[in-house]
Amino acid sequence: MKLPDRTLLLGAIGLFVLLVVAALVWRQDSRRAAAPPPAPAAGEAESPRTPALSRAPAEVPQGNQREVTLFFQSPDGEALRAEKRKIFLAETVTDQARQAVRELIDGPRGDLLPTLPPAAEVRGIYLAADGTAYVDFSQAFVDGHVGGSSGEIDTVFSLVDTLAFNFPEIKRVKILVEGEERATLKQHLDLTRSFLPDMSIVAQDEER
Repeated sequence: MKLPDRTLLLGAIGLFVLLVVAALVWRQDSRRAAAPPPAPAAGEAESPRTPALSRAPAEVPQGNQREVTLFFQSPDGEALRAEKRKIFLAETVTDQARQAVRELIDGPRGDLLPTLPPAAEVRGIYLAADGTAYVDFSQAFVDGHVGGSSGEIDTVFSLVDTLAFNFPEIKRVKILVEGEERATLKQHLDLTRSFLPDMSIVAQDEER
């Protein structure tokens, strides 16, 4: 009987080995596909690429603030006195002025007396080309006011002097309530006109 050719025998053996290796590789890959992916390590979870971290608000640096001088009523009621406060450096003068007025509404932190009703809200501040700032308050600015001529003067010039002292762009102030002009605050001071600052009612020993 004629023996098979040596070349054919070697080829058959090689083919058999390749088939065995391919079967082993396929089995290993199928096991990897079925296994769940490993949990991310702690370092990976805190990576800047994590979407949740990219949405977290950044803290405002302390250098993004400025000091302003607010004027409140003195304890004896004879003058206005200064109190320092910090506000954020917003992009526009009116945004910064609005913060200053809100600080006035919040009231003094020392022994001075408040000048604006605590329930009042600033609806908006608008600055005209001639330097007139229109400050629009909510109705609580009127309803929460104690009244009296001296009380109205303290309220108006606490506001006007604070804005003009801290913001040179503001030359005078016009007060509105709910977007409309009022004749008076509480039957005394005329609110149909705009007010220039009057630093003569500020205590003379105050620092400028």
